[in-house]
Amino acid sequence: MAALRSLDPDIRISALGGPALKQAGVEIVADSSELAVMGISEVISALPTLMKVRNRIRQYLTEQKVDLAVPIDFPGFNGNLASNARKAGIPVFWLIAPQVWAWGSWRIPGFRRKIDRLGTILPFETEFFTQRGFDVFPMGHPLMEDYGRDFPFEENLAARENRLGDRDAPLTIAILPGSRKQELKHLLPVLKVTSQAILGHMGDRNVRFVVSVAPGIDPVAISSVFESGVEITDKVLPRLLSEADLALVCSGTASLEAALAGVPHELVYRTGALNGFLGRHLVRTSHIGLSNIILGNQMIREHLQDHASPLPLARNLLRWVARPAERQDFYGHVRRLRQLCGKQGVWDRTAAAVLEMASGNGS
Repeated sequence: MAALRSLDPDIRISALGGPALKQAGVEIVADSSELAVMGISEVISALPTLMKVRNRIRQYLTEQKVDLAVPIDFPGFNGNLASNARKAGIPVFWLIAPQVWAWGSWRIPGFRRKIDRLGTILPFETEFFTQRGFDVFPMGHPLMEDYGRDFPFEENLAARENRLGDRDAPLTIAILPGSRKQELKHLLPVLKVTSQAILGHMGDRNVRFVVSVAPGIDPVAISSVFESGVEITDKVLPRLLSEADLALVCSGTASLEAALAGVPHELVYRTGALNGFLGRHLVRTSHIGLSNIILGNQMIREHLQDHASPLPLARNLLRWVARPAERQDFYGHVRRLRQLCGKQGVWDRTAAAVLEMASGNGS
C-alpha cells in the first residue's frame, strides 16, 4: 500500500485487512483476523464466518466503483473473490501465485479463467505458469526487502561463525514456533522439551533461548508453556535472526527467512492427525521447506509429524555446532538461494505494474 501511495497519493484503496492497513489509511471492508485459519478441519469450523466475509466483499465489488481487484495469496478464499470481480467486469491482478505446483494441479484451468495477470515470487514459478498460459509478472520474493542488499549477511555470518567456533562464547538459539493457533498447540510442547534436551547436551556452555511471538499471538500462550529462563520476544525476525546462532523453525515463511539470514536451523512441523493425513496424500513436492523447494534439494533437515520429536531435534540442531564443514556447505546453498530470490524493490516494481493495469481500465 505504501508503494502504491508513493506513486499515486490520491489512490483509493479498499481491502480485507487488519490494523496496520487501517492505520495506513486503507478502507477496511472486512477484518482479516476473522479468516486466520489453516488446515481442512479448521476451515470447516470457520465456514460461517468465511461465508459472511465473502458476501460482504462480493456486495462491495458490485456496488462500488472498483478499477482493479488485487487478491493476495489465500487461494481458497480469494478464488471466489476473483470470480466475483470478473463477473462484475473488474480485471484481476493476482499477487503471489497459489502453490498449485505442490498440490491441486487440477485447479489450474479454473484459476487461469479467473485472473488477467499473475504475480510470482518463487523463481521457478515464472516458467511454470507461463507454460500454462498465464500472463506472468515476476515480482521477486518480498522477503528480499528485509534480507537483500541492505541486510548485513556476510558480517552476521562471520560473527556467528566466531561464536559457534568458540566454546567459551555464549550461543543464542532462536525458536520460531509459527503464527497459527493449531501450530502452537502441537509444536510448543515439543519445542520446550527440545530446548531442555539441548541444555542437557551442552554441559556448562552458556545457551540463550529466544522464542519469537508472531504478530497477533498472545505472549502468554508462549510463556505459559516455556519455563523461566527462556526469553519471549516480539522482535521483528530480521533483527532476531541477526542475533541468532542456531534456530528451530516451524515450516512456513519463517523457515525461508532463517535460510536467507544464513542461520543454521532445523525445520519442524506438527499438526493434527487429520491435517497430517491429508497433507501426506495431497502434497506432491518432495520437500515442504521453501528453501529446499526453491533449490530442489534438502539444504535443511525436515522433521514432520511423529518424526518431530525432542531428542532427534536436539541432536540434529547440535550437529551444526560440531560440524563446521556442514555449516560451510549450508552457507554456499544460502548464497545461491539469495540470488534466486531476486533483488530489493519488490513492492515498488509491483506497485508500478498494478497502477499501469488499473490505468488501462480507465482509472
